[in-house]
Order: sequence, then structure tokens, then C-alpha cells
Amino acid sequence: MLTPGLGPLVEQFQSNEADASTWIITAPTFWTSAAAFVAVAGTDVWGRRPFYVWSVVLLALANFAGFFSQTFPMLAVARTVGGLLSAPLFTLLTATISDIFFVHQRGKSIAVWNLMLNSGAQIGQVLAGLVTDAFGVSTNFVITGFIYTALIPLFYFTIFESAYFDRPSEKIATITVLPNKLSDEWDEEDLKASILPPKKTYKQKLPLSRGRLSDKSFFKGILKPFGLITSPIVIYSCFLNAVVFLFLAGISTFMSILLSSPPYELTPSQIGLTNLPLFVVGLFTGPFFGWMSDASVSLMARHNSTKGVAEPEFRLVLLLLATPITMVGLIGLGVSFQNNLNLVWILVWATITNIGSVAGVQIAIAYVIDCYPEHSAQSFSTINMVSAGAVTVGITPLIGALDTVGPQVLFGCMASGAAIITAFAIPMYVFGKKIRAWYESASWAEKLLE
Repeated sequence: MLTPGLGPLVEQFQSNEADASTWIITAPTFWTSAAAFVAVAGTDVWGRRPFYVWSVVLLALANFAGFFSQTFPMLAVARTVGGLLSAPLFTLLTATISDIFFVHQRGKSIAVWNLMLNSGAQIGQVLAGLVTDAFGVSTNFVITGFIYTALIPLFYFTIFESAYFDRPSEKIATITVLPNKLSDEWDEEDLKASILPPKKTYKQKLPLSRGRLSDKSFFKGILKPFGLITSPIVIYSCFLNAVVFLFLAGISTFMSILLSSPPYELTPSQIGLTNLPLFVVGLFTGPFFGWMSDASVSLMARHNSTKGVAEPEFRLVLLLLATPITMVGLIGLGVSFQNNLNLVWILVWATITNIGSVAGVQIAIAYVIDCYPEHSAQSFSTINMVSAGAVTVGITPLIGALDTVGPQVLFGCMASGAAIITAFAIPMYVFGKKIRAWYESASWAEKLLE
């Protein structure tokens, strides 16, 4: 939301574009991924519900703190805290999807979730641009704070526990019957009555604290995402997601810088409005790629040598469509900016880039969830930690490269990066099943996944 107001933000807090982009816009995503290690470990012990609700409460306070910040360091601290507190809302969604949906449903579910994320970012930039022009960039924080405040009762009364825990049960009663007992008398015995947990009422589900729900170690859970980085599957997903995430976060920042400069010289509200085509097209292409992901997995499972078995590697096939779309968009965008083409061409190529990038994110997430459904939240935390770290560290030199070599060369190099990371999908597709079998059978890996 702050991207359209990057210029006014720099002026108000007497900073520069590189520092503002790093510490105010991209760094919070890194802190979100870092805090996810703690949030995910906590949900394995105390459940997901309290983390969802308390995250919204504390995010409201963090945004009010951002509104009252008077200096750049104060704002950076408020944004850092906001990033840390965003972890449950961002990273636990993949775990909840894994809790609720089957393999053949996850592609569409992830597509809807990703659609909401991108729609919020794009419409948020439109609204933030208008707010920045009318009331100043800091007003975005107080408005966001009130939105989070309104979400508190909604979350409290509608978001319930989705994770599965070992439910306490009573000891099974020993039933003694006579040898000549009739079968209809057996039918009258409720043999499950002593082991079924009592069904909770709506009122019983409302308390946020129910104590420990499992015997898992909280501190071991914090370290588990670091252990998962040893998995070749997670390593590849990290690189894939990092490249795609750089396209989504980096291109937005680059466009804000270029469109606010000659010959375009757009205002923050006008820069925000450039997200409308991305939003409208994303409403259709995001769910479409989600449907294609599930449909392709189902189709390939039916024609698999082991009939009906869906392999996670089937998700990677869609990269053959998503990556060329991204590359064409990046190259077209670079040429358009380099030659100062009409704004319409900028929006066309930016939209194409966004279509391919969003599809790439969906593929990376669906792939790792299918590989490690029981560790989906930890895997997602690891992937986002690496991706956000790469973007946070890389955004400043890339902004420098934008000034040095120009948009055409920079975007062309980014397109080459997309091609390289997709080429590595070929061995992952061919040998992925063997890699997973080797990793999961290794004694040291078993200890990491416990």
C-alpha cells in the first residue's frame, strides 16, 4: 500500500528511495517470515485459533503506532513490529488449507488465497494512492489500523480450530456378555460411546486459551524449518519462490520509481490506479491457473503407471506455461520503459508479468504442500524466509542497477533468471519421487521431521 507513496514517504521522513523501499516496504515481509518460525511452532502446541485472533489485535496497534511515528527510525520499528505480527495471518493459511482440503482440492484453494493476497495488494495500492494525495502517506496507517480493529470480532466469532490434535479419551470399558447373547442385543451396545470425544458447542469453541493441545516441543518446532532446508524439494521451492517473489515485489517498486519520473511523472494516486488492470485480469487468471493445477494433477494421476496416484511433481508441469508468460512480460516491460512507450504498453506488459508470476507462486506452494502435508506450515515458513531475505537484501542493488544499466537490461536479466530456475524443474520432475524417498528414509532426516 505504501508503494505509490514512495516519493512522499521519502520527502516526509527525509530518507532515500533505496532505504525506504528496503526498511518500510520489503523488510516487513522478511520479519513476517522470521516470526513464522515461532508462530508455526506455537500453533502445533496451542492451536491455530489464538494466533489468528491475537495477530489481528496486535496488528491494529502496530498500524496506529505507524501513524504516530515522527521519524524514519520510529516508522521502521513500527513496520518491523507489524511484519513480525503478520506471521500468523500470512503463513498459517497454507497449514489451514492442508488441514481442510484434499490433494485434488488444494490447487483451487491456494489459487483463491493467492487471489485474495494479490487483490488486496493491488486494490490497496489504488486506495493508498488516493489517500496519500488527499491526506498524506501516514494516513494509510490509521485507516489500516481501523480495518484490523473491525476484523477483531469477525475473527473471534468465526475462526475456529482447524488443526488435528490427539484428543483425550476415556478408558475403553470392558464389556462382558454371555455366549448365547443374541445379535440384536449386540447391536444395542454403543461400543464407541467410551472413546468418542464429546462434541463441543459453539460457546465452548469461543475461548482463545485451551492450554496445551499436544505434547510437541515448542522449541524443537522453532528449529524444524531450519531442518527442512536440507530437503532438496524445499531448496528448489525456495529458489523458485524467491525468483517469483522478486518479480512481484520488485516490479511494483521499480514501476513506482519509473512512473514517478519523466516522461510519465505520475502522482501517487495515478500510480495506484495502474494496479487496476492487474487486479481485474487477476480475478480470472488466478482461479484459472488453480483449476488447471488441480485438473492437470487429476489427469496425470489417471494416466500414471500406478493408476490414480497423484505425485507432487505433477504440479511442476504448469511451469512450462507460467514461465514463458513471465519472461515475455518482463522483456516487454523493459523495452517499453527503455523507449518511453505509451503508458498503455506499460500496463499491458506489467499485467502479463503479474499473470505468470502469480501462477509461479501457486505452483511453488502447491508443490511443497503436496510433498510435506504434515509439515506444510514449516515448509512454507522456510520458503518465505529465504524468499523475503533475498528480496530484502537484493532490492537495494537492483534499484542501483536500474539507474546504471537501465530497465531493458535489468528486466532482461530477470527473465533469464526465470528461465534458469525453470530448467531445474526438469530434473526435479524426473527424479523427484526418488529424491523424496531417499530424503524421507534417511535417519538424520527422520529426526528433523519428528
